[in-house]
Amino acid sequence: MLCYEHHIEMLLEYRKESAETFLYACREPGCFIHYYSSQGYFIEPQNGDRSEPEIKPGVHCPKDGRLMYLAEVRPEKKSFRLWKCPECDAIRTNGEISSTAASSG
Repeated sequence: MLCYEHHIEMLLEYRKESAETFLYACREPGCFIHYYSSQGYFIEPQNGDRSEPEIKPGVHCPKDGRLMYLAEVRPEKKSFRLWKCPECDAIRTNGEISSTAASSG
């Protein structure tokens, strides 16, 4: 799972607030981008900062509607993005849809 801004691997965090929660956080210093499977990417506000809302990716899985996460980028092809569903592992690349499971005939 990659941060959509920095394209680096995000770290899994455990939080116990109203319910036990596992979410991913960007490890780049000063970056507040997080990913939670039920709500996708979000920016965690720091010190009550409510500045301009940032545009976040909203790539939905065509199979179950969940928000997908950025799984791969390719530096040699800057426009390439591979998105993956956290639930069913379907993948999407630059608008194309496929599945990791090969159908057997």
